[in-house]
Amino acid sequence: MDRLDLVLAIIDASGGTVGRTELQKLGYFASLEAGLGGIRYKDHFYGPFSKEVAFGIEDTRAALLVNETVRSSPIESYAYSLTDDGREIVKRVRSECPEECAVVDRIVAVCRERRALSAHRLAFAAKSHYLLARAGGEADRTPAGIERMASGFGWNLKEDDIKRGAALLGALAPPAGRAAGS
Repeated sequence: MDRLDLVLAIIDASGGTVGRTELQKLGYFASLEAGLGGIRYKDHFYGPFSKEVAFGIEDTRAALLVNETVRSSPIESYAYSLTDDGREIVKRVRSECPEECAVVDRIVAVCRERRALSAHRLAFAAKSHYLLARAGGEADRTPAGIERMASGFGWNLKEDDIKRGAALLGALAPPAGRAAGS
């Protein structure tokens, strides 16, 4: 699964429309669990950010596989939906990459069930995961410890945000017997 396939699969699994930040965070979790090593993430204002996913969004838009909707109130936000051609391509992606698509579908379903398909909820979880993964086994995994780590990245995560993120992370954990990235 490449970056274009990932973007199309996420939009499809999300019911046909998804925001840019949500795409990045869902892509983060799917990339980790499905072992998509070609999609790398670095820290960014809204949490882990992938240039590959950003380019995937732009490439699918340029190829007329997705439509972009821009909302300017109160802040500028972007949402993406599949075109007819995009829906045709995603059928091929689902047949060629069934395991990776199943991961995307599961992650989106868990987020939907927990009412966490919002930029903020996904960002809380992704930031917390990213911080803990970077710190390794030495990390202070308490909300206070995560809050301190976040401030080092310029992220303003508060205890309630961290607790909401942790609850979502627990639900997103790969099914028993399947380690992330395997």
